[in-house]
Amino acid sequence: MTSLTQAQIAKFQGIAGNAPSISPSDPKSLLKATASLLDEDDLQSIARADYGNDTHEHLTQLVDIVRLCELPSPLKWHPREVLELTRWSEPEQQDPGMAARLSRQCAFACTVLLVSYGDPRNAGASYGSNQTLISLVGSLEALGLDVEDEVLSLLSWLIPRLPEHEAGEIPFFGLAMLWFALGSRHQWNDAALLGLCEWIMVTEEAARRRKSIVLGASGSWLVSGTGYDTHIDRWQKLGRKLVGRLDMRHGPDVRDAVQLIGAMLT
Repeated sequence: MTSLTQAQIAKFQGIAGNAPSISPSDPKSLLKATASLLDEDDLQSIARADYGNDTHEHLTQLVDIVRLCELPSPLKWHPREVLELTRWSEPEQQDPGMAARLSRQCAFACTVLLVSYGDPRNAGASYGSNQTLISLVGSLEALGLDVEDEVLSLLSWLIPRLPEHEAGEIPFFGLAMLWFALGSRHQWNDAALLGLCEWIMVTEEAARRRKSIVLGASGSWLVSGTGYDTHIDRWQKLGRKLVGRLDMRHGPDVRDAVQLIGAMLT
């Protein structure tokens, strides 16, 4: 990748505040979509995720979130603990019926957690949010839901609200936006997609330089900007599949940019 000038880096120092406007900002549309997938057994399963501890307390809060499609502020231990445990589900290791159940539970849990990261009162609980995000991407892909625009709406709302200590995570959010924008039922024009690709490049380099100044870190593209890399293999898998999201409506410049980002990630 061509090195960015100091002026370009300075321009994007406020990474979150310069999030690309590719979709309306709404934290609730995806929450409503994923909550509508759940039945009583799903809620019971999520509530029991902490080895059955405090199941009733967790369930009470989960029922309220599903019913109201609103989160308490702050999002407390009940139900945060079971939501955080549920996001680590591995549906691909289950039979098809159980895989679908775990995927919708995971999609809901990750959505609630991501919405919660946009609340300043939850700032202390949002470390390594790229891990929650990639679990959301995987669960939605497994379910085959047509919710690209709902995800884009949530991410557009969330990026400017991420706490300062999550600056290294922001390029991952841009990459997820690109994933969903390429598959959106709305045809984002090439200019918007190219702008998003450029934004990913710039925010990645700014995050990497910021971490390098603090910790002397260096290394792989995207990965070296975060200290939370236990799910990097899943991001790399996404990078390998990114080109497959392109189709005939995307022009050559978009195709080149997407191929470059995918190659750098993998």
